Amino acid sequence: MNEKLNQLMRILDLDASPKQRLRMILNDEFAASVDQNDFLQIDPSYLKLEISPRSPFFVKFRQLVIDAYSTSRGLKEDELGRKIHLFRSYIDLFYLNYIRQYSGQNDFQRLLNFAHRQKIRLDYETVSNYHNRTQNDVFYPRNMKVQLMRNSWRLRNNPARMIEFIINIDRGEFISEWNSYKVTTDGKVDSNPAHYSIAKLESIANTESFNYGIPHGNYFVYPHLRKTHYYLDVQQPKDSLLRQRAKKIYRSPRGYRQGGSFADLIKAGGVKDAKAWQQVPFSRRAEVYSSFIEHLAQSNMPNWGINYYLSSTIQYQQYAVV
Repeated sequence: MNEKLNQLMRILDLDASPKQRLRMILNDEFAASVDQNDFLQIDPSYLKLEISPRSPFFVKFRQLVIDAYSTSRGLKEDELGRKIHLFRSYIDLFYLNYIRQYSGQNDFQRLLNFAHRQKIRLDYETVSNYHNRTQNDVFYPRNMKVQLMRNSWRLRNNPARMIEFIINIDRGEFISEWNSYKVTTDGKVDSNPAHYSIAKLESIANTESFNYGIPHGNYFVYPHLRKTHYYLDVQQPKDSLLRQRAKKIYRSPRGYRQGGSFADLIKAGGVKDAKAWQQVPFSRRAEVYSSFIEHLAQSNMPNWGINYYLSSTIQYQQYAVV
């Protein structure tokens, strides 16, 4: 697999236009093609590729996309852009494969071990409502979003909030479309929506999603990069029929500032927020979360996470993590 990655890196460094290099990677190396269900299929030999989140492959590929698609049309500009949008699912797979080979009692612990070893600061503060989609009203979030790297001052090849992980707060497991996809005997992903149960569609709806642009989060973004996240990640070409069906069944909740009742439990407290919420008994979670939302709405204070709220509220201090 190292030779495959080396070949990809050689293409990224060629003296050719950004679109030429992107075509070479997608079409020549990955043999990417969009099937009858609008799902991107690639050379099956790449499905087990492991790439470290710290690999220069990711930042260089991201920079090529930013350079190639710099207008307000974003990836809707052409057919290559559509493939690039669909290809982000495989980018996610490559870094998930890598993290899952780390030691740890669950996926979250593996990610923490990786971050500690690599001296990376994780970002827990971007909103996760698009990764907490449900069929019904959300009583409280089940999943948290963790992005890396937290921030960067690089003008080019900027890694800020590029790679993201969606993690079930209680189980510490990655929530990913790759938990649900079936692979056929010829190594292709079964993209027929009729072959997936409604339960299997939940992780497809709530999956992680690699960011070609740079999301704001709570950190700095250079002026020339501030619209990249909207152009490249928010206003997307159409998804596969499978993901379209998943998102039609599982809807994202509205934030409490927009008249809804959703607020992230995991924010500035990071791991402490997760541990604190795990200590709240299931029988009391609806009550605690309702009180948390009411506090945020009435106080008009920033959301600093559930641990801060628990530690500052007398009847719930027993669940706070010091």
